[in-house]
Order: sequence, then structure tokens, then C-alpha cells
Amino acid sequence: MKTNDVKQTIRRRYNKCAEAGDATTTCCCSSEPPADSSYATEHGLYSKEELSLVPEISRSLSRGCGNPTGFADLRPGEVVVDFGCGAGIDAILAAQQVMPGGKVVGVDFSVQMIDRAKQAVSEARFMNVIEFVVADMEQVDVADSSADAVISNCVINLCPDKKAVYREMFRILKPGGRLAISDIVYEEKIDPAIQEHLRKTWSGCVGGTIQEEFYFEIVKNAGFKGVQVIARHVLAAKELENMASCPGPEFTPAPDKADLDMVQGKVASVKFIAFKPTISG
Repeated sequence: MKTNDVKQTIRRRYNKCAEAGDATTTCCCSSEPPADSSYATEHGLYSKEELSLVPEISRSLSRGCGNPTGFADLRPGEVVVDFGCGAGIDAILAAQQVMPGGKVVGVDFSVQMIDRAKQAVSEARFMNVIEFVVADMEQVDVADSSADAVISNCVINLCPDKKAVYREMFRILKPGGRLAISDIVYEEKIDPAIQEHLRKTWSGCVGGTIQEEFYFEIVKNAGFKGVQVIARHVLAAKELENMASCPGPEFTPAPDKADLDMVQGKVASVKFIAFKPTISG
């Protein structure tokens, strides 16, 4: 698929998901949150307590693979930008950490998802803390060096031009600012023919997935330093199936089972942080 075709396909799928509003497939980390909050923190996941603080519409439309607000070390007064904010689950959790005096900007190119996020923010009464921008993540209407932190949850894998996305993140972060990212990668080299099959229909969060080594090369080449993996989780068979038809089988055609079998045990959710260097003197 060509870049513009990929973007239009993804936008259409997530718009339909947002319009449905009550799809049964949730993100791999929020459908069954761990009972132990320390386990959730250690593995970069949502705890039951955190999910209880978020309106149902955000939880039901969440399609993440981690909880970047759990390891972003957010502080009162900071400015946070959420790349691919969807229905606002992470924006709302971030808002609770940056108050008082902070601000969260949610960015997504799905107008319907942004509408759902605004609904959730109104319900949670964070209208004065969170704002939303409808934009492609490759070109975000946020000022240079204006954010303390950028978070993103299982979205960059969907982007055909990951280099452009990380360059944009670098641009808007202040010197010394940080990333907190949860995303999907291949842990080892994948047969190019299998990758091509998955990319033909851009199969959910697997269609645009790349090898971890190359993924972190992109992050570092954008200028980030101090990349540190906080947690990783190899997707089980059902999780992989869900990710390959994200945001849900009613919106995204499932890939051939044979193709999924070939990548089983090789696809992981990786949570990591990285920093924009501080400019000296």
C-alpha cells in the first residue's frame, strides 16, 4: 500500500470504531488489568485503580499495548503531548498527574476519535487541562520546544513514515524533555514475504511493525539519547490476533492464520523512555 492509502485506510478504520463507540475488542492491557498495582507498574500496564479514573468511553475505545503515563514521570505544571491520543485514555491519566498548572495536548487524525475524547474529557471535567488537535503525527500544530514530555501508546507502528513522526516529537520537546512510548516491534528478523502479506492490507498493529533494532535506530537518529526499555511483553496468540485486526475484526480484515503463525512469539509490546539532549552553554 502507498503511504497515503495506508493513512486513509487507518483513518477510516478508527473513525468507524469511534462511531461504533461500544466495540467489544479492547486493548491488550486494559481488558484484564492486573489485580496487583505493583505488577502493573513494573510491566508498564494500567492498574484497576487507574482505569477507574477514566470514563467508560475512553476505556472501551482504548487500543493500546501499555500505559505510558505509568513510566513517563509526569509532574505538576508540565506540558504533555499525546501522539495518537484516540479517545483520550492516556490524556486523561496524564492530566491528573500534571495538575495543578499543567497542560495536555492530544493529537489524532481521526476526527471521530477526537470527538469521543472530548466527550470523555467533559465527563471527567478536565476541559481546562486538556486540548485536542486533529493532525497527522508527521506534522503537528504544536510549537517548537514547548513540551516537557511526549507520550504515545501503540500508534507509531501504524505510521508508514516513523522517521518523520520521531523527528516531529524531537522538534516539539524542550531540551531535556522526554519520550514515554509503548509500541509493537518484531524481536527478530521476519521473512520479507510474510511482512509483505501483512502490509498488503496494513494488518492492524502488525502491518506496519518493524524489527526492534531498526525501530530504535530511528529513535536515535532523530536525536534522542538515553533510550531505556522499561518493560517488554511478547504477545500471546490471542493478543497477536487482536493486534493484527486492530481496532477490531469488524473494522480490519484479519490476516491469514498461516501468516500470523509465522510471526507468533516474535511480536512484542515494548515500553521505553528516551530524552532530547539538553543544550549547553
